Amino acid sequence: MFADSARSLPTRRQLLIGAGATAGAAALGASTGSGPAAAAPGRTGIDWPRGQVLPHFAAPDVLDLIDLTDASDADQLLVASLQGLVNRARPRIAILRPADEGGVTWLHTAGLRYRTVASPAELLRRHRSVVRGVVVTDPDLPATRNLATTLAGLHDAIIAAPDQLAGLGDLPVVADLRGRFADEIAAYTWAVDTLWPHTEHRILVGLDPENTLCDLRDYAVATRALTLWIHPDVPESRAIGERVMSDMAPGTAFLGWWPAGVGGESDGTELTSRHGVIVLAADHSQNLTVYGGAPAPVAGGQRSLPAPPLANRVYVTFSMTEGDNLQYNQHKMRQLWDDPGRGAVPLNWSTNPLLIDAAPVFLSYYQRTATRNDYLMAGPSGAGYAYPSPWPDDTLGAFTGMTARYMRRTGMDAAVILNRIDGADVPLSDAEAARYLRDVRPLGLFKDWTDHTELSVLHRDTPQAVSYLTSSVAEAQAAIAASAAGWSGDAPLFLSIGILSWNLNPSDVATIAASLSDPYTVVRGDQFFHLARRALHLPGR
Repeated sequence: MFADSARSLPTRRQLLIGAGATAGAAALGASTGSGPAAAAPGRTGIDWPRGQVLPHFAAPDVLDLIDLTDASDADQLLVASLQGLVNRARPRIAILRPADEGGVTWLHTAGLRYRTVASPAELLRRHRSVVRGVVVTDPDLPATRNLATTLAGLHDAIIAAPDQLAGLGDLPVVADLRGRFADEIAAYTWAVDTLWPHTEHRILVGLDPENTLCDLRDYAVATRALTLWIHPDVPESRAIGERVMSDMAPGTAFLGWWPAGVGGESDGTELTSRHGVIVLAADHSQNLTVYGGAPAPVAGGQRSLPAPPLANRVYVTFSMTEGDNLQYNQHKMRQLWDDPGRGAVPLNWSTNPLLIDAAPVFLSYYQRTATRNDYLMAGPSGAGYAYPSPWPDDTLGAFTGMTARYMRRTGMDAAVILNRIDGADVPLSDAEAARYLRDVRPLGLFKDWTDHTELSVLHRDTPQAVSYLTSSVAEAQAAIAASAAGWSGDAPLFLSIGILSWNLNPSDVATIAASLSDPYTVVRGDQFFHLARRALHLPGR
């Protein structure tokens, strides 16, 4: 009944120094303070009040856990669509796939109970009652997998390949996409013309129809989102994306990713920013329809670490990259966080305040297990991923206001900002800086991941540190030495060093720090900015 060929996971998003990768944008707010996030135990269905960027799902029941590590493309699509339908009412299905942190690590952290299910056929038998039909994909046009995802959400259907139909019994075919479209442009144009008016307009999903099969697809089905695969550098494809985004309200979210690696990242994020839409890299997020409902307390503050007395020394702070990325928060960050070297030296961790919506158990775990040397901050460019300069001036307040509210709710008081136009890093204009600082009121800002570090004053009252991005121990040591060369010792020197999270771990940072002797002092990000404020004679916080 179900095919059995395997497909490996695609390479995860990587940030390259030459591209000045970006991240982070906005979120619609809520009240400040701390407390349990996600659904109340007795509620069913999706809870998505006005002013909340992403929905909360109901509290999970005992989960049916199915291992899709060696599953065929068709089986992954079928199970992901079934998971979205079932979990829309109450999470009851979880999928096991290869993950940096271990397949069931987060299930155990969340205290969720599960039982294993042997096959997609058995899973479908258990949950047959929620399925109203089948959407058939066209094997000759992968884009129809994304159309089928949208149709499945709208019609309470599962996705099937033609050779699976015989094994699906009496389920009616609600849409057969075989032979209907000449190419993906025609397919996605039809989807925007026909399906977009009926889908959820608060999010848009971007998934590679050939390589991203079950990750995030459950979320698209559950939320009834339109699913596309936009090539920002292809005019016809870009125009399709622009049609959709022009209908979306400022601060709504694009979940997923772009083709073409870092180039696609810059072009895609500039495209969304120009339409007032934030990006949440999530195309390899797993079981968000489960973790979006698992309740967990999220604190409105974090442990403080007093700054040392200001002296004429070289102050160095290290920041892990990638925090805007929801799948990084789930996978690679957990692996790095569990590194035995964490806590040995001060280290800044960029993360995403929108985890309080998407997966509060992730953020709760990082808050709860942080050492005195761990500092959580919002990673580019606040509550989500966006470039402030391309964002329309008349709606920039939606972005900065959402960022402020979500940062306060999650206890973050500093942020990383990435800002690009036409692939190049650009400074914030005076008006953009004023708006961001007035609303967010950060202790300080880290800007860009680039090939040098420097400290400056933004809008006359806030320290801003450009970060030197490094990807090896030797490169970081050389960057620090080069940045401190020529220092006279007559005043403090401040160096911000970016640590590429895909290449380095906390033990590596400890090795770098151990190689620094007098006059170097390694500090947390909040200490760094408090000391910078004193050195620059700026108002204290």
